[in-house]
Amino acid sequence: MRLVKRAWVALMVMTLAACGGGGGGGSAVGGADSGAQDRTAPSVALTVPAEGTVVHGVTLIKAAASDDVGVARVEFYLDGALQGSTTTAPYSFSWDPSGVAKGSYNWTAKAYDAAGNVQTSAEVAVTVPIYAAMSTALSGSTAVGTVFLAGLPAAAPYGVNLLVSMPAGATLAGAVTSGPYAASGIAGTSGSNAVILASSSLASGEILKLSFTNIPAGAVSGDFAVAVSAVFDGGGTQIQ
Repeated sequence: MRLVKRAWVALMVMTLAACGGGGGGGSAVGGADSGAQDRTAPSVALTVPAEGTVVHGVTLIKAAASDDVGVARVEFYLDGALQGSTTTAPYSFSWDPSGVAKGSYNWTAKAYDAAGNVQTSAEVAVTVPIYAAMSTALSGSTAVGTVFLAGLPAAAPYGVNLLVSMPAGATLAGAVTSGPYAASGIAGTSGSNAVILASSSLASGEILKLSFTNIPAGAVSGDFAVAVSAVFDGGGTQIQ
């Protein structure tokens, strides 16, 4: 009988050891706090563009975000209005400013984790000027550039001076109003690489077609560009 009792005691000791022993075994796997609610918000900061950047055309808005568990998504806001979101790093959004008027705008980013914690970044201010862009189609030794204008505060009388870039040897042969402004503007070349446009009612959008001749061999559309050098209101006052 004593041998049976000793065997039974030994079996119980082995069983307790295999289960981690007495009452403290549960805390060795995750502990008492293993089911605690996640209350830590992510961190987030805008990294691109830099504060005070002047934007011309499509601009990348980029954020860096991290969390102790994981970032669920990042949202991008322009002056408090949601513009887009992404769930994968690198966290970025492409912004086309052609639909907004000249002025200063503030970007922020919001980062969320799976538990719903959220953090908002510091603001980054950017400036949108009145600016121009050109799409150029080449055909042998000639080319036609379609010019678009963006950033005007409202449709109103404006005068716009443009500087034109082109490959060495090419000639700016002419400029005519086009698009919605074909009948409301007067355009002309001034010097070897400048255009002056006067319009009775000019808003953002297509404004000009520029013609080029003597295009050198090997030229590509990226060799042609326009930039706004001055903008005047209907009274002749320079506003940019």
